[in-house]
Amino acid sequence: MTTTADRPIDTRLINIVHDAIRRDLGRTFDTLSIPIDARRRTLLADHLRWTLAFLRRHHASEDTNLWPPAGRRSPSAKPLLDELTNDHHRVHHAASVVELAVCDYRDSGTVTAREYLRGALERLCVVLLPQLDREEDEAAPIVAATITSAEWDAWIYELLRTTSLVEFTWERRWLTDGLDAESRSIAADAFRICHRVIPAQRLDPDSPPPHPGALERSPRCNSTTSVRSRTARTRDRVIARVFHF
Repeated sequence: MTTTADRPIDTRLINIVHDAIRRDLGRTFDTLSIPIDARRRTLLADHLRWTLAFLRRHHASEDTNLWPPAGRRSPSAKPLLDELTNDHHRVHHAASVVELAVCDYRDSGTVTAREYLRGALERLCVVLLPQLDREEDEAAPIVAATITSAEWDAWIYELLRTTSLVEFTWERRWLTDGLDAESRSIAADAFRICHRVIPAQRLDPDSPPPHPGALERSPRCNSTTSVRSRTARTRDRVIARVFHF
């Protein structure tokens, strides 16, 4: 194995991302155990579709930015990394079934549609959850030993970069939901990599989201008044309504 000079890479963000996916798929599965009203059903369906889209982006970023350089520097690990890529394809096949089922459930809300969606989600988790565990237990140590800081930052950028303040606010709050202080700090550092144009203190998960004008300011220009955006409040209300917090 060829290791890199700028050791070590802290790969705990992989676990944080995985835990967010596990968390909301589990919440969704539990919520689908009972009938819910049409408005809540729409929110639940839309959130599930968003979560699955994020899962696909997460896998694509690993296949593009993590596994190839790790495999080049650790030839003995390449079979494992190739298996993980194949696992991604199997997960996406199961996710496609869920995506079709969630459209039917969103539109009809019948008992049959709800039970079918819940079954499809369970089948997805049977494939997905062991794959997430394997990445954390087997792939993350290889990544930590072989990936450069620049390559790690490139992965974070591809995973979390957004094109709008709305999406930035949503993803930040989704990823940090329920984290302890140390994990929230790791997540905040990741978002700083993706959004260096935003003053660092405005990326703290406990602080209000930045004003849109801050996106055009230098990182050293800290005079922009920070406001809590309607996007953040809307996201909090949506999740509370969907999962009845």
